[in-house]
Amino acid sequence: MDARMLDNPATGEGGPADGPPAARGGAWSAQGRAPSCSVESTALRMSGTDGGDELRGLGLPSWARAAARQLARLGLLSVLWLAFALSLAASEPVDWTGEWDTIWRGGGARLILSQEGNRVTGTYPLFDGVIEARSVGRKLEGSWRSSGGEGTFVFVKSREGDSFSGRYASGEWWTGARAITSETDGDLLAQSTPADALGAFLTTKNAVGPGSADLLGRAAALLVPVDEADTGISRIDHTRLLFKVLDRMTVRLWDVPAGADAPDLTVNLAQAGTDVSLALEFRRIGIRWYILPPPAAELHRLRARLDAARLDRLPEAPVPDPARASPRDTMRTLITGLVAAPGDPSHEVISTLNMSEIGAAMHAREGPLLARFLKLTLDRVGFLIWQEVPDDPGADTPYIHFQHPMGDIAVAPVETPEGIVWQFTPETLRNIRRLYAAMDEMPLAPGVAALPVGDAFFRSRALVRQNYPMLLRRVGAMELWQWLGLLAMIVIGGVLGSLLALPLGWLERRAMRQDAEDVTAASPVRVLNGFQMMGVSVAIGSAVLLGDIVLAVPDEVGRFTTAVAWILLILGATIAVGRLVDWVADVRSSSDRIDQHQQTIIDLLRRVIRIVVYLIGAVMAAQVLNIPWQGLVAGISVGGLAVALAVQPALGNLFAGITLYSDRPIKVGDFCKFNETMGTVEQIGLRSTRIRTLDRTLVTIPNAEFSNMQIENFARRDRIWLQTTLQLRYETSEDQLRYVLVELRKLLIAHPRVSADPVRVRFAGFGAHSLDIEIFTYVLTADIGEFQAVREDVYLRIMALVAAAGAQFAFPSAMHYRAEDHRPDAERVQAAEAEVARWRGEDTLPFPDFDWQEKASISGTLDYPPKHSVLANTDPMSR
Repeated sequence: MDARMLDNPATGEGGPADGPPAARGGAWSAQGRAPSCSVESTALRMSGTDGGDELRGLGLPSWARAAARQLARLGLLSVLWLAFALSLAASEPVDWTGEWDTIWRGGGARLILSQEGNRVTGTYPLFDGVIEARSVGRKLEGSWRSSGGEGTFVFVKSREGDSFSGRYASGEWWTGARAITSETDGDLLAQSTPADALGAFLTTKNAVGPGSADLLGRAAALLVPVDEADTGISRIDHTRLLFKVLDRMTVRLWDVPAGADAPDLTVNLAQAGTDVSLALEFRRIGIRWYILPPPAAELHRLRARLDAARLDRLPEAPVPDPARASPRDTMRTLITGLVAAPGDPSHEVISTLNMSEIGAAMHAREGPLLARFLKLTLDRVGFLIWQEVPDDPGADTPYIHFQHPMGDIAVAPVETPEGIVWQFTPETLRNIRRLYAAMDEMPLAPGVAALPVGDAFFRSRALVRQNYPMLLRRVGAMELWQWLGLLAMIVIGGVLGSLLALPLGWLERRAMRQDAEDVTAASPVRVLNGFQMMGVSVAIGSAVLLGDIVLAVPDEVGRFTTAVAWILLILGATIAVGRLVDWVADVRSSSDRIDQHQQTIIDLLRRVIRIVVYLIGAVMAAQVLNIPWQGLVAGISVGGLAVALAVQPALGNLFAGITLYSDRPIKVGDFCKFNETMGTVEQIGLRSTRIRTLDRTLVTIPNAEFSNMQIENFARRDRIWLQTTLQLRYETSEDQLRYVLVELRKLLIAHPRVSADPVRVRFAGFGAHSLDIEIFTYVLTADIGEFQAVREDVYLRIMALVAAAGAQFAFPSAMHYRAEDHRPDAERVQAAEAEVARWRGEDTLPFPDFDWQEKASISGTLDYPPKHSVLANTDPMSR
């Protein structure tokens, strides 16, 4: 597209419009009347005789027919009124009066319209253009004319009325929106000095953007008029090209001479960091100064040299962020970002601040606040033209934009892993509050719009400055009103916390009255007390955090107050959760359905959960205090081998404890034997197991060692083994021995507390001084005390049985003595031998064992407990 196409709002003459508005409107009216006639005739028929006949034909009563006729008339009137309103709305002209920022392919201009009735006229001064049109509803049709040509167009306004869509007769588009008038739009461009002309040119061109197309024409008006035929470029394109060259340079308007009475002036402008320069000429015409731009070809060559020189100055590392590539970029990013979103600065705006001296926990709060402090202070320093700030990305020294006894505003290069970026220095951020306080009485620089800041801090400070200016006196790191406000927030938090704790305190006292003798972890008293502490600490901590935000507490104070507030929150929550875990565990333990193993698991889970809760609280506290706990964890990971070796016993005990819980060889309350020690298990912990021995001492054994022991768990027995060896004298005869064996078997089978199977009573062999009879059976009990009682009874009966057989127990002896020997009782010997002979004769000799009928007949026939025993009538198993 050539330059002339850019200068004109159309690319050529188009054909006629789609048709005259009157014709189209007439067609619409004709179509709109047809339904009305139809409804009217229908309604008339219904109201007439024929309509009445039709309604009577439906069998409706007279009152219903009358109501139907009235409804038909009302419907007719409603349709007529609606059609009338629509016709009025369609015929009523839309107001096009005002200024519109319009754009077309390759160009744009501000269109100024004026409307009288349906007739609309307007101009777009940038191209010396005029338009004439007629408005029909929201449509505007007419013709345009400028120095570059003429043609027709059609615009259609949006329903909201703030924009329009348009088209030339040639088919090209032309759209626009109502112009937003700014302070710059109303200012006359000062041209009394060359510096004024240059500043006005840069300021106006910097403001050119969407919705400000007319500013390009204003900037072009600051150039000396040159015949386009001689330059080969339009005035608009010449303006753009000159600005692209000046935008690559650093301009100090203060250094531009006033020009005095000379008609011409030449000023040398240079690029920051290079030796490329431009001799820019100014010319006075009347009382105004204008810029005399170099020829377009020279500007193109100079632009190429500027780009090449800047490329040589770029650092070796790639620029990680174009928004912070130079002091100018950083300054522009901060100011334009805050103007676009003053209430919520973007991440790009915050990234212009070097907050390396501010704690990481404070970045989210301090970043937006410091950015606003900077913008408000810069607005009082002076109107900022971007080209006055250096754009040299390769500079290695900070750019100091403003100096003051309270502090400077400086931008410095910062090395990052991605490359070098420019940020406002930590010293600037450290002193910006003092600097703002020293300059807040300074009015805004001319041309600077007030920043609509909605922060509670700035509103509060404005009220304090208006009503109590003496409280603005600085005390330490903050102003006096901030200290008083912070103290007030602490007091308010304490009062609110106490009020929140009142109902919990009432519940706590009630619980204590109900359970005055058992104020333990199982009681809700400790839980309520913990929540009271949490309520107070949370209220105070929240109040301090809110005070930090509202009062804009600086980092040197905010680090302490924020840390204290979060520590209070974390401490209160940790204590409350820990006590809640204890209470839940104890409530669960108090259930009648919980056995010892489940109780052990509950205790383990209680400890594990409490440890996890406390660890989480500790990590959160470390995060608040900026303690590098991640580095500690990383160090443990790197030195994992050494740590594992160091804590091997502890880890061994821990895993052994887990094994004891999962494998369940023992549980709390079990009576067991480990090595040579016997006792009752009292506690199974994560590190050790505690056992109460028979002599009532408490033995603590590490889990790793305990799990490797041979553990005999007596509590898991379903019966107790009874085993012994009877030693009879060698004088016992063979039949006596048979008799004793049979009677012993009968005795054990008949005993109700002795298992009938297995019962083994056998002649085991010849001892050194005895005939050995081995007894093997089980007593039907798992209680050691009852077992001992049954064993005692069995042994006493065995003694009686041996005596009844005329036999005697042998005993080892090395003593030699002489005494009259008492031979065995002959009658008893004969009786025993006779009984055995009877067994032989009847073929009932019970060797090697009784038959099953005999076992069944004698099973459980003994009296046990014995007759005359105090337990004879109370034992449920006595028979």
